[in-house]
Amino acid sequence: MAKRKEEGINAESVTGTQIDLFSADQRQDRPLTQHNDLIRAQYDMSLLEMRLFIALLARINRGDKEFSICKIPVSELFYQDDKKNNEDGTDKTPSKVGGKTYSQIKKAVVRLAGRTVTVESRDDKGNREIISNPLMATCRYKEKSGYVMAQFNNFVKPYLLELSGGFTTAQELTLMSFRSFYSFRIYWLLKLSAYKRDVIQSGIPEMKQMFNLVGKYANFSDFKRFVLDVAQEELRTTDMAFDYLPTKEGRAVTGVTFTLLRPTMVNMISAELPETIHNRLTALGLSLKALADIKLRYQQGKLEEEYIHFVLQYYDQLQHKAQIRSLAAIVYKAIISQQLAGEFAHWKENKPVYKSPATKESVQVIEEVIALDELRKGWEAMFRKGLSPYETFEASLEQYLSNPEYRFDVRNGVNCLVYRKTL
Repeated sequence: MAKRKEEGINAESVTGTQIDLFSADQRQDRPLTQHNDLIRAQYDMSLLEMRLFIALLARINRGDKEFSICKIPVSELFYQDDKKNNEDGTDKTPSKVGGKTYSQIKKAVVRLAGRTVTVESRDDKGNREIISNPLMATCRYKEKSGYVMAQFNNFVKPYLLELSGGFTTAQELTLMSFRSFYSFRIYWLLKLSAYKRDVIQSGIPEMKQMFNLVGKYANFSDFKRFVLDVAQEELRTTDMAFDYLPTKEGRAVTGVTFTLLRPTMVNMISAELPETIHNRLTALGLSLKALADIKLRYQQGKLEEEYIHFVLQYYDQLQHKAQIRSLAAIVYKAIISQQLAGEFAHWKENKPVYKSPATKESVQVIEEVIALDELRKGWEAMFRKGLSPYETFEASLEQYLSNPEYRFDVRNGVNCLVYRKTL
């Protein structure tokens, strides 16, 4: 956690009581990981509490053994398109944060500091155990300081640190874009099961228990309006876009069947994307909304075709050696947020392509050369983000040894990886 805990402290601009707000495009998009028991835990939060929780999750590094006190810029908790508060679980703030900043953050800090998380699990023998612990060790804010200082309670270590199994990963910007706590919880619940199935069933009593809604929304129409429909709208442009149907026992609605929108075929929504890209994205299982988002940015000139191919090839190579959970989500976020922009720039700048003259039989040989130092930079960037399945750079190079089209060579005194293919 130490590497990220002061990240972004100087990003905010404070003038009196006026704070400049981030737009989504200005933020880094970091991977967040939780144990599945915490995803199913019982708790609730306001919008600002939820975003503070997300910001803390984003500052946990793989390999951290202890929680550190983190400085969270106040501006990181607000978006320029946030709107006014509603009473349906979708807290929204003004588009500019002025004199009310202190009272808003004060309320969030006090509430979050008092939150408890109740986790129910089973041991190896099937015996149930219920654990209820405070979420935070400390949470404080000084007026006009520009940041909140907060630290997780050590009791939640098993659910956030040194996770070796039974965990799920999501992306920070996706979670920060939600204005509803219910969208946040439902997104994680769907994400938890999405890697193994597209149809996910959940009981309404269980969801109410997790969301602290026991005794509320007795009529399904209210639960549908304030929870399910809100989440469906907010998730429609994410990798967890879904449709749903109520599950009934007699006349009573007892559960919900979620169906993730992962088409096997793509029609006119992605017709204007290059065919090879559209086919690859479809094969990965991106939702129609995600494909439409990529298509729109491509049409607006915000995405290069070569960059999309680079992202697809990058993760294609990674998954040969290790299974990547939710590959569609990782690829989608890398494309939309330009997550690999630095690696792509290095690749473009340092990757010479040699084309040998065609022979009389029109045989063409393509040779691509990349310095090992550049490969190392790419691996280090992915390792820092927790996205590399390889613990060392040397281990990452082993994936090339089984492919006869790759070989290691020295060019002009530089150690290189050479890709040679005859067309």
